[in-house]
Amino acid sequence: MPNQHALLSTDERGRSVLRFERVLSHSRERVWRALTERGELQGWHPTPFEMEPRVGGAIRYAPMEGVQDVLPTGRVLAYEPPELLAYTWAEDELRWSLQGHERGCLLMLEHSFEDRMKAARDGAGWHLCLIALQSGLDGAPAPKRGHGESLPDGWEELNGQYQERFGILPEHATPPPPR
Repeated sequence: MPNQHALLSTDERGRSVLRFERVLSHSRERVWRALTERGELQGWHPTPFEMEPRVGGAIRYAPMEGVQDVLPTGRVLAYEPPELLAYTWAEDELRWSLQGHERGCLLMLEHSFEDRMKAARDGAGWHLCLIALQSGLDGAPAPKRGHGESLPDGWEELNGQYQERFGILPEHATPPPPR
């Protein structure tokens, strides 16, 4: 079974890369819809979007909950249904790949970015987003947010765990987006 926590590495361009793997008990086609359809994205993605489904197509993001600024229009970098989707997310890149698996499919997320100090913050965020994705696919309610907070329950604890795993001192870590 894949590790539930993200792994952090550096790519050939010197960018940090968070990598997640999840075995999902659903077909690649079903998971592909969850990765690409606006109505599905709203249940788990921090910035649901509408996309022109082709390489070079535009990605138009909805605002993040509690954040006034909208991400700039992104660009589709790879589009191979139902196996590979990659796109820009502000200055970052997200790469989603789906492989067949005896229990459904193996989802892999690679998030590449410049600022290594945001690895814990984003690792905790994607960790919880992937839990929400799996819950939605399984027909369960999405995890709830903390009482009166804009961050999901468990984010602060996971953020601390990722800071420790990645050797990021809390005083140097990138904080969550302003709410």
